[in-house]
Amino acid sequence: MYQPNPGDLNVSTQFKLPTYHPDRLCHILLGDYAAVTEAINRMELLRYCDRIAWVNPIPTGRSGEYISVMTRRITPLE
Repeated sequence: MYQPNPGDLNVSTQFKLPTYHPDRLCHILLGDYAAVTEAINRMELLRYCDRIAWVNPIPTGRSGEYISVMTRRITPLE
């Protein structure tokens, strides 16, 4: 599991968004580390996704803010 380093909060991180695919949905979580990890854990409890599908939270470079991304395939409604 990713352990934040106190020095990470002042480091500017370049983050590249995933490539667009019309059959996929990209979820982006943005917030403090605890909120991001809690949201990931809740989605797993709801069986919406596996925790390992998410990118480990990465500091954004703004004080105390982290980002995590998960992409999943969507099935068309019939």
